[in-house]
Amino acid sequence: MDAEERAQIEQVLGRISREDWDEFLESDDGARVGGRLEAVRAALRASGSLPLGAPRRPIPEVIDLLGHRLLSDDAMGPWLRQRILQTLPATRYAKLEARYRDARGRHAQPLHGNMTQQGAGSRVMAGYWHQGSNWARLLCEIVGLPEVLAKCRSNPLLSDEDVVPVEPLPPLHDFQIEVYAAIRRMLRGGTGGTAMLSLPTGAGKTRVAVEAICDHVAEERQRRNLVLWIAQSDELQRQAWECFRQAWQVPPRREGKTVRRTLPLRILRLWGGRNPDEIEIRDEPAVLVAGIDQLASWVDNRPDFFETLPTRRLACVVVDEAHSLITPTQRGVLVALGLCAKREWRALQGAAPVIGLSATPWRSSDEESATLQRYFQRQLIRPDSLGSKPIRTLQRRGILSHVDADRLHVDGTRAMTSAQLRRFRQFKDLPSDYVVQLGVEHERNARILKRLARMPKRGRTLVFACSVAHAEILTMALNRGVGDDCAAVVTGQTPRAERTAVIERFRDGDGLRFLCNVGVLTTGFDAPRANAICITRPTTSALRYEQMVGRGLRGPQNGGTERCLVIDVQDDGLPEGIQSYSRVAHLWDS
Repeated sequence: MDAEERAQIEQVLGRISREDWDEFLESDDGARVGGRLEAVRAALRASGSLPLGAPRRPIPEVIDLLGHRLLSDDAMGPWLRQRILQTLPATRYAKLEARYRDARGRHAQPLHGNMTQQGAGSRVMAGYWHQGSNWARLLCEIVGLPEVLAKCRSNPLLSDEDVVPVEPLPPLHDFQIEVYAAIRRMLRGGTGGTAMLSLPTGAGKTRVAVEAICDHVAEERQRRNLVLWIAQSDELQRQAWECFRQAWQVPPRREGKTVRRTLPLRILRLWGGRNPDEIEIRDEPAVLVAGIDQLASWVDNRPDFFETLPTRRLACVVVDEAHSLITPTQRGVLVALGLCAKREWRALQGAAPVIGLSATPWRSSDEESATLQRYFQRQLIRPDSLGSKPIRTLQRRGILSHVDADRLHVDGTRAMTSAQLRRFRQFKDLPSDYVVQLGVEHERNARILKRLARMPKRGRTLVFACSVAHAEILTMALNRGVGDDCAAVVTGQTPRAERTAVIERFRDGDGLRFLCNVGVLTTGFDAPRANAICITRPTTSALRYEQMVGRGLRGPQNGGTERCLVIDVQDDGLPEGIQSYSRVAHLWDS
């Protein structure tokens, strides 16, 4: 929101008394918001950056925390709307009351007798709120709030899109051409083949796979002209969508023969709650970009989708982040697609080729590694030209950035309970409730805040938080302790349109120095100009750690930076095996 909108909100909320604020934030409904505000203040206090003369009422902090969700937040929205109406001048309340009767017509509850402004009248009108409705817009207009608080901020689906100018993709690097040629040979080989494509994070796995597939489908024309691309997250699905769109619209520059696209390419969305009855697969070339969870739900609830899918037209199936493929749910999807045996991880003769994508293909537990190798027939597509140390080679060539590792040690971290310790020993990773607990440790957050405050003002840092609450706490603390609007938060609850705008602002360097997130930016997101990564979430998983660090590893030859600072928050007293860059760098380059 801009400064004018913020000033409007502060003026309206300023009519609510300090006593009302305190009472709500201490109530059961307000405990979540109150706890986060207190965590921010405690971190600022412990870091010595709590601004002097802080306002008595938490209005600026509430605006920072909820932003455009101010009136629609499940916990705070109903209370806030009712208090705003109760403090509204009588003339404007009467006007709103009249508009409520007009809006609801014969369904309007009679606002008379004990339906007063200070009683049930405000409660009834506040409860009629529906985000994006005319009533929400009218309420904001009459009480003096900006209309942006009433707008529906739901996630737009890719079924509708704005067409923007497309820049030609740059030529493939020599090592990518090796991989491109291997994929083309595999696809020309027909059915029954499986292989794992492995390139280091930041080296362009998606790009080279999409380009090889587009060229193959363009030459196949009316025969095998369907592609199924399976991914696990919204970011990965959108990344594949955009990559196919760009590679088909403007064929990349290449020495020698360039495969022309003479037919249109349809890209169909198979994720985000899509109704399978709406999906129309025609005769022209098409790419089905699917979510693994969506396909799994159709295995259970809509098996007819797989019965009608023209699998004989599949040129190939791609499984992104394939190192996490080995689950009963995912095997059920592959079985339904006719790509795997029912009772064992074995590819089927006559099935479409299956290509897995992974930066770390055989690097999980021994059993999972053996299963992956068996299904992908021990076929690893990787360029020989990168040698035995691909990371170092790509860093030397400027394709990946050089890493400066920095450990931020934190003393006095609260120990795990006996139950949490038992779960850690059983599952070999930190229990989720313990990781959430780390996110509200005041001294720990103060140490993180102090370290981030020393980052260069022109730098951009991607921060991986312990939880949604932790991401919001760090964002608020940075904005209040380091500089106004220097940080933003992206979580799984952030609407896609808002998420896209924030990520673009971070990429463009529009004053946004810190982007805090939890989980959603670990894969399928590239911030080419991010020159620092701060990992506050401890993990024992080398794969999860690599996904976080990999978001900032693009080098100058790929539009990134020559060096990337990786800050690992290291909690003294935690069990052995917590990952840091120094622990995993040798694994990636093996």
